[in-house]
Amino acid sequence: MQSIKESYDKLLKSKEFKNEGFLCSVFLMSKAIDFEKSDWQIDFYDKKSQKMISYTIGEKIKVEPKLEIFKEENKEIEKLDLTEIKVDFNECIHKTKVLLNKYKEEATTIIVVLQKQDQTIWNISYVTKKFNLLNIKIDAITGKILEEKLA
Repeated sequence: MQSIKESYDKLLKSKEFKNEGFLCSVFLMSKAIDFEKSDWQIDFYDKKSQKMISYTIGEKIKVEPKLEIFKEENKEIEKLDLTEIKVDFNECIHKTKVLLNKYKEEATTIIVVLQKQDQTIWNISYVTKKFNLLNIKIDAITGKILEEKLA
């Protein structure tokens, strides 16, 4: 698995990159057992068109068609600055695995979103074998667990 920074740099240097809008999120969804083999999806938001363009960064770069996005009314999509990130993905995964053990849950699927919502956060969700959803929000600068919910 490439780091987000490596994937982002690869995208910026590619012929596929359209340079429209600003970086707003990084996303990954995978079976929990082999998420290390997954590719990052990097999302850019174009304020003019109010649409998002997504790139999946693997051996080749896959460009998704622009999509309208769901956002809360009166809430702006915020720019994500990767230079602010002090807590990397691997550190977050370690913290979330501790919480999976705490709740005696075993993950089947992992969903990861790195985004800025007033603050830069890792939003990590696990679908578990018991059909529960464990959602954990971690401050991407301090590493503090901001929220943990099992539903």
